[in-house]
Amino acid sequence: MSPRRAKAVGGRVGESPATALREHLIDATEGLLASAPISAITTRDIARAAGVSDGVLYNYFEDKTELILAALLRRYEGLAARFDAALPEAGTATVEDNLTAFGRGLLDLLTDSLPTVAGLLTEPVLFHRLFEEIHRHVLSPQYMQQRLVAYLRAEQDLGRLPAGADPAPVATLLMGSAIVLTLGSHFAPNPDRAALAGQLGEIVVTIIRGMA
Repeated sequence: MSPRRAKAVGGRVGESPATALREHLIDATEGLLASAPISAITTRDIARAAGVSDGVLYNYFEDKTELILAALLRRYEGLAARFDAALPEAGTATVEDNLTAFGRGLLDLLTDSLPTVAGLLTEPVLFHRLFEEIHRHVLSPQYMQQRLVAYLRAEQDLGRLPAGADPAPVATLLMGSAIVLTLGSHFAPNPDRAALAGQLGEIVVTIIRGMA
């Protein structure tokens, strides 16, 4: 006999009761992560936000850490998928515009995820588990670098970039620059994404000149 659909998930159509409630718990946890420090979120907070009894989450997750990890992974997946979908294709626009677009996408991804990462510094076990899962994910940081390397090689094949340049260190330079810019902006009183994008554009021009 299948479990009854809880009132809290009555609006989720097309999912089994168990799946709907599990996803609903992750939804509620995601909402809390956006408004409260991870260390301050309790099991009762999650239950209240989800509109279920305190013990329900243990039917779907081993403990609170597992549930928070699932919510963090979902957030990462959303940010990484947005980034991946916006990457330009070789042969379109200009190489400078495309590399700048790639860098801006990376800036957005890093800027949106940095507050969460910073909040995990006081939760070392969760921090390491999250990064282990991210690096096993199909949209891992390694995949992002491989996408950039593949793009650069495709532009070389099209004759729009010098054939003798090695794409791997070029990708590392661009991604490393985006990381440095993001970290620097995190400590600024009012981080300005437009200003960061401007700095990134100058870096892209320098990289392209170096490849030549």
